[in-house]
Amino acid sequence: MFLLEFVGLFVLSALVGLANVSGIGGGGITVPLVAICWGFSTKESIAISGATIFWGSIVRFAYSSGKKHPEKKATQIDYGIVLVMLPLVIIGTTTGVLVNLSFPPIVLSILLALLLFYLSIGSTKTAIKLYKRETLLMKAANTKEELMKA
Repeated sequence: MFLLEFVGLFVLSALVGLANVSGIGGGGITVPLVAICWGFSTKESIAISGATIFWGSIVRFAYSSGKKHPEKKATQIDYGIVLVMLPLVIIGTTTGVLVNLSFPPIVLSILLALLLFYLSIGSTKTAIKLYKRETLLMKAANTKEELMKA
């Protein structure tokens, strides 16, 4: 049991770090990992996931707040989007807390699995589109370089 907790600590840290760097909170990774490695219930895992996402966001904000955007004259943090998204995030959080309090753990696990499946499909489609677009851009850049050399 101790080995599973120890390995879980490193795996959780790495995955949440990668999730945070990529711009997502990592709740979909945290909930099942906390339940498996430390034996918490679904409701407890969701609460731990929320705390993990909160602290990850604080660290990411502190790291990014003074940095400039690489392509335009602005900060890295787009405060306009923050103003638009914040009310929706608050509504989603409130709804999530009410759902967490209202449903039994098995229903929460099923809903979480369905949501993660749906989001995984969307993320995979987006990743494939981005890969194809970036591959075309790289081929175009290579062709342009070859033409310049000739």
